[in-house]
Amino acid sequence: MEGQRPDDKLDPLIGKTIDGRYAIESVLGEGGMGTVYRARHTTLGRSLALKVLRADLAQEMELAARFLQEAQATAVIKHPNIVSINDFGRLPDQRPYFVMELLSGRTLAALLKAGGALPARQATRIAMSIASGLEAAHEARVVHRDLKPENVFLIDDEGKEIRIVDFGAALVMGGSRLTKQGIVFGTPHYMSPEQAGGKPVDHRADVYALGIILYEMLTGRVPFEGDTYMGVLTQHMFVAPTPPSQIVPDLGGKLGAIEAVVLRALEKDPDARYASMHAFDEALDTARDAHVPSPSWPAPARPSAPPRGIADDLELPTMGEIRDRLSQTEGLERKVRIRTVVTIITGLVLVLLFIGVGLHVISGNAPTPATATATATAAPTPSPTPTPLPSMTAAPTVTASETAASSISAPIPSTGHAKPIHSTKPTSTGVSNSTLGPDPFEHH
Repeated sequence: MEGQRPDDKLDPLIGKTIDGRYAIESVLGEGGMGTVYRARHTTLGRSLALKVLRADLAQEMELAARFLQEAQATAVIKHPNIVSINDFGRLPDQRPYFVMELLSGRTLAALLKAGGALPARQATRIAMSIASGLEAAHEARVVHRDLKPENVFLIDDEGKEIRIVDFGAALVMGGSRLTKQGIVFGTPHYMSPEQAGGKPVDHRADVYALGIILYEMLTGRVPFEGDTYMGVLTQHMFVAPTPPSQIVPDLGGKLGAIEAVVLRALEKDPDARYASMHAFDEALDTARDAHVPSPSWPAPARPSAPPRGIADDLELPTMGEIRDRLSQTEGLERKVRIRTVVTIITGLVLVLLFIGVGLHVISGNAPTPATATATATAAPTPSPTPTPLPSMTAAPTVTASETAASSISAPIPSTGHAKPIHSTKPTSTGVSNSTLGPDPFEHH
């Protein structure tokens, strides 16, 4: 923030002294309504920040009145977390300006851009500091209405000391209305559903915006994204946010009750949110110190889809809607693949089971070795046929059964001392001698 920028020499206010006491040194930054300069109090020697309404907006009476309202609204809030306003006035060309403390550090937006999501305790500490400052603003009947990381200045990155800046869109409750009814005012990604719908708002719009900021600090992204202004606003009004633990699965065991606090702050119905910044701050304090993840507030119910019209049919889906549909399709395809694999495995198991049962039945009907042996033993053994003795002539052979039959039919006469001859020695006729009786040539 220190030093001159290349285009500082082109700014006509550089080197000038405003109201005889604020010497303009350099340009610090530019916003939607004004330019912020680094100035030095010529008497006190203090460095300050001086914000001047842009020259091209000076002719807009409503914008000039809103610019002054920012200074007045901020000046009435007395809290260390709200940037302090020291003075205000007009330039010679009648453009309004106001003087505030010069801040050193960086915005929350710069911190998130540099490092992404923050640890839960650091994010909670920063959110509680913001809630404390906005509680004082609400007590002064001032609603910020444009709370976002760019408007949260960190004196230290841990969030122990912060400043909430830029109350240019602030609503002073009970004051004159500078924004016409139905006009959308704010930054789309941090805008409450009632702001998106052009409805009357109160301090609970800031509760919603702080819920968005806390969601972004925990996950590194805002809950609703889109390619068009209306695409983002429509999601704020009708789409439930995805729980942070589903965006970053590693947060599941670390967030605990903090996630429930975030989701309650993001309720579509203002009556369902925390009734005040004090209640929001206390809920964060309790959730931060909780050791057991025990959300005390259910996730917001998914609201019914709004009625469709011709404009809805003509509008292309946002990138967020496309990602949601793709994730749903991928999840369905994954389930179908798993079910298919389970079905195939179950079928194979059943086939193998049927084959095993069949083999068991077949093996039960086959004879065992013991049974085969018993059967072979019980079967009659046929009588072996005697091998005929070789003969000198080709005489017909007589079997043993035939010889036995002959012996029975012609008994041998007994001689008293002679024994029957049972020799089977073949004769010239091939007839056994046992069939001829006693040998006549045998001598006694």
